[in-house]
Amino acid sequence: MARGKKPELAIPGKHIALPLHDEPQAIHIAKANDLRPDDLLSADELKVWDRIAPSLAMLGRLKPHFVDALCEYCRIVRRISDARKDLDEKDWTYATAGRNGMQRKSHPEVAQLNDDWRKWRSLVGEFGLAPAAERGMQSGQGDLFDDFDKF
Repeated sequence: MARGKKPELAIPGKHIALPLHDEPQAIHIAKANDLRPDDLLSADELKVWDRIAPSLAMLGRLKPHFVDALCEYCRIVRRISDARKDLDEKDWTYATAGRNGMQRKSHPEVAQLNDDWRKWRSLVGEFGLAPAAERGMQSGQGDLFDDFDKF
């Protein structure tokens, strides 16, 4: 059962537009392609853009002033993928002998992967790409300006 205030479906005297997710997919793909930063991202990073940008456009979360943040998201996704592939090819840890005997330690790349994962997780929250983050972005979830047009 849904809780909270239900949205007003009709406001007298105002044109009601279709929700963004009801528009044809081609519109969202075109918007993503218009904002595609070919000069800022590598080919692998652009693959991430092409996968995620149309969905963000459909949700109304792809705007010109968000392009830099989404570029950073694409870079981090590629770096995480590369780091995992590299660490899987070699071992994630190495053995070292010292005064405490043999110890297994993580490669420095593991720390970098963890740092990149934290950055990725932050951007996932900013764009609402996780279920909990998406719920927090819904209308009525603390938006200060929900009813701004009524004033």
